[in-house]
Amino acid sequence: MIKAKDAVVWINNASHGVLVLPQGERPPEGNGRWSDPIGASYRQWQEMENRERVLLMLETAIDLSMQDFDLGSVLREMARVKEFRALGSESSPMCRALTKALTGKTLDSVTMTFEELLVTYGRN
Repeated sequence: MIKAKDAVVWINNASHGVLVLPQGERPPEGNGRWSDPIGASYRQWQEMENRERVLLMLETAIDLSMQDFDLGSVLREMARVKEFRALGSESSPMCRALTKALTGKTLDSVTMTFEELLVTYGRN
C-alpha cells in the first residue's frame, strides 16, 4: 500500500496505461512515454491534506475516463493508495465501484465491510 503523500500517478497517453508508484520509482521503459500529471513530485501535492489528494485523484480518474482510459484500470491502480482505497469503506458508490474494479464483481457492503468483501471475493 502506498501512502497518498508518497504516491505519483503516471499515465501513458499512447497505451492508455496508468501506474501509481511511490515517489522515486519510475514506470518500466519501453512501453512508450510516461508522464506524471499529479503526485508527490509536485510541491502543490506535498502541501495538500490527504482528503485533497484523494479528491484530485478522483477528479483525475474521471478526466482520464473521459479521455478513453479504462476506468476500471485507473481505479485498480489508484486503489494501491491507502487513503484512496479507504473510499470503499466510506461510501456505497465507491464500495461498488472499487469492488467491481478489484474483483470483477459488483458488490455492496450490506453484510460485510469493504475490506471483507475484497478478501472474500479474492482481492485484498
